[in-house]
Parts: sequence; structure tokens; C-alpha cells
Amino acid sequence: MDIETLIVVVTYNSSGYIENCINSILASDYKKWFLTIIDNNSSDDTAEKITELTADNISGKTGSFSIADSKNFKLLKMVKNAGFARAVNYSVYKYPYGLPDAGLNHVKNLILINPDLCIEENTLSELLHSLGCMPDCGAAGGLIYDYEGKKVQHAGGRVEDNYITSHIVETTGNKISIYPVDYVTGALFATKMDVFKDLGGFDTGYRPAYFEELDYCRKLYLSGLKPYINLNACAKHFEGASSGKFSYNFYRYYHKNRIRCAIINYGFIRFFNKFIPSEIKWLRLQTTKDQRRPLFEAYFLNFVFLFYNLMIKIRNFFIIKRLKEKQHIRAEI
Repeated sequence: MDIETLIVVVTYNSSGYIENCINSILASDYKKWFLTIIDNNSSDDTAEKITELTADNISGKTGSFSIADSKNFKLLKMVKNAGFARAVNYSVYKYPYGLPDAGLNHVKNLILINPDLCIEENTLSELLHSLGCMPDCGAAGGLIYDYEGKKVQHAGGRVEDNYITSHIVETTGNKISIYPVDYVTGALFATKMDVFKDLGGFDTGYRPAYFEELDYCRKLYLSGLKPYINLNACAKHFEGASSGKFSYNFYRYYHKNRIRCAIINYGFIRFFNKFIPSEIKWLRLQTTKDQRRPLFEAYFLNFVFLFYNLMIKIRNFFIIKRLKEKQHIRAEI
């Protein structure tokens, strides 16, 4: 089978969800994929559960399409929690591309799926359709429901001036099924492999998670590309299974990476004219008591690493410049 798409699932203490996720991928109507599951040193039995599932496939218990075959599946166990961005980059740059006999050096697409997410049969096909049918599509996401399939969790992302994010949850007014958004969540994320590599992959400074996909989408916009949502690519999602939604750790990682993302992606004038007034207004009107300590830590850490982040900003300038030139050449062909 020709492999066209690399699917990456990054797990951390995902034992209760990974089986449903894998089974939904197996049931997809699109089969030209290689699945890499990277376990970020889980403290539960996630890795063991995945091993059991592959053993079940060997004996034919889970279905006719086996993920036990090394030609289309690999479980990678990290010795420490490398974070989401670093794990994804590892799967692209270190494995399986170092194996010449895997036939993966010509993979066209990259799809990321959260371990607590179940996709529908046509989801992979619809995501890839978005990448192919929209000339300026640099990334594609889908419509994500809660596990009961009743409430929309994500139909695209919005970004405020201070980089506070929110999910679009209303779809009834959309007359078209594919539309551009500010960003696409990494829970269900597709992009062209050559674009991912041209942008240098995800910025691993967003560790352990949050804002790596928004940073990626901001670079797409600056390069002349856009992230799109395809409402026909649906999935069900139990959000926050790894870190706990609105926990102390969530706020700590969220605000640290939010401020970092603004520093890196705003111009200096826009940072002072947009981010700072919006941040002050948000602090005065909307912040809650349980966010005060994580916010203090976020401001302090971004001050300490300001010089490093400014170097990343300069690096991104040249990366985006090269991608814009490449896009211009492609448009002329």
C-alpha cells in the first residue's frame, strides 16, 4: 500500500481513551496512512494498552485492517515527557523518515489526532480534501463535538488582541462547509508535509502544550496561507483528558505560552498598541482569582526568556520569507 499521510497521536496518561481513538482511525474510509503513537512517558498503562491492542490485531480480534504491521504502525515510548510539539517533530524528523525501506520519504500530508478523540469514517478524507481543494489552505481542522455528540466544542478558533483564545461553537449560520479561521486546534489538525517542514515544524518552546498550533497558523497567515475548518470532518472529543481543563497546570502552561506567542508573532509597535491595552483590560474585567499566580509566573518566565524569544522571532522572519517566496513561485507555475 502506498503511504500518503503520516498520522501522529501523542499520548500522556491516555489509557482510558486510546482504544476508541485507534479503532476510529482503523474504521476510516481512508487507508493510505502510517500511524505513529508517541507516548510521553505516561505514568498509567497507556503504552501497555496500546501494546495489547496491537497484539489483538495480530490475532484478528479488532478487525481486518491490522495496525500491528510495522509497515503502517509504530509505538514510540519517550523516556520523559517531551511535550506535544517536540513529540510531533520527533515523529516527522526522526521517525519514520530515517527508514529508507518504509517508503515514507514521499509522504504528502501530516494529520494530528488527540488520543481522547474519535473520528468519523470520512474525517480523514475530508481533512485531506480541504488541503487539496483550497489553493491557500495551509492547515485544516474539523467540527469537534463532546463525547455525546450534542454540543460543539470546536468549529475553529478565535484570537483576541492579547492572544486569549476561544472556540467557535456556533455553526448554524455557516452557508459553506469550508471556511478560514484564526487557528485550528491541534486536537484534529491536518497540514501539508512540505509546508510543515518549510516552517521548521512546531516551535518546541511551547512546552509541554498549548499554542504550538496557533503559532503555526500565525506563520501560515504571514506566509500567504490560511487555516480552514471543514464542517464535514467530524469527531467526538473528551477535552483535557491529559492535563485537566482549568486546573492550575492548565492556566500555568496556557498563559506562559500565550504571552510567548504574542511576543514572537506581534511586531513591536503592534505589541504595545494591541497586546498591552487588551491585556490590561482583560486583567481588570475578566481574570479570575485562580489565575493570578499562574499569570505572575507567566510574566516572569517570559521576561527571563525575552532575549531567546526575540531570537526565535528573527528566525521566524527568515523562515516565513522563504516560504512566501516558494508560494509565489508555485503560483506562477
